[in-house]
Amino acid sequence: MSFATDLRWLGFFPVLNSINDVSWKKALNKAVSFDVKAGEMIFHAGEPCENYLFVLAGTVRVQKTSIDGHVITLYRLQSGDTCELTTSCLLSDDYYHAEAIAESPVTIVLLPKESFKKALLESPEFSRYVYKSVEKGINILLGLIEDVAFGPVDLRLAKNLMSNKNQQDEVCSTHYEIASNLGTAREVVSRILKRFERNAWVKLSRGKIVVLNSQALSGIHLH
Repeated sequence: MSFATDLRWLGFFPVLNSINDVSWKKALNKAVSFDVKAGEMIFHAGEPCENYLFVLAGTVRVQKTSIDGHVITLYRLQSGDTCELTTSCLLSDDYYHAEAIAESPVTIVLLPKESFKKALLESPEFSRYVYKSVEKGINILLGLIEDVAFGPVDLRLAKNLMSNKNQQDEVCSTHYEIASNLGTAREVVSRILKRFERNAWVKLSRGKIVVLNSQALSGIHLH
C-alpha cells in the first residue's frame, strides 16, 4: 500500500483527469494504491464497503456465489474501470453482496469512503461521473439478467466460445469457469460441449477447448 501521490494514474480515467475543482483535488490526496496478486480476493460478500475502487491494470472478476456453491460472473473490470457494485454500496452505506477476485496481477487505487462522499457532494463533475457509472452498471446487470433468463444455454455457450477464443482458436478455460460466466452448472456446460464435440464443432482437452467450426457456432441459433 502507498499513497497515490503520483497522479499520472488519472490518465487511465480521462474524465476524472479533467476535473480541476478543489474538492476533487483534496480527495485525491487521500487515495492509496495497491498491487494484488492473481487469485487474491479484493473484497468479500458481507464486508462493509470502505473505499471507492479504480482499476489501473489487470482484470478483476466480480461474482456472486449461491448458498449451494454455484457461481455467476456479474462483470469484469479492467484498466480504466471503476466498480459499479462498490459505487452502489458506498451510496447506500450497504455491505457488499458479491465478491471480487483478481484474475491476473492487478493494480488498484482506493479512495476512502469519507473522501468519496465529500467529493460527491462538493464536486459536480465527479458526481456526474459517479452516477453515470451507476447507470452503466444497471445496464450491464439488465443485460446479464436477460441472457440468463431468456437466452438458451447452448447459444450463450457458443457466443462465449467465439468471444474468448485466441488466435489459435483455443479457449483456455475450464468447464467450471465457463459455467460461472454463464450462470449455469458445470454439468450443463460439459454436456453441451460434448454435443458440440460430437458435431465436430470443437475439440475438448483438459483446461482447453479448440474451436473447429466457427461458422457452425456462430449460426447455432439456427439449429
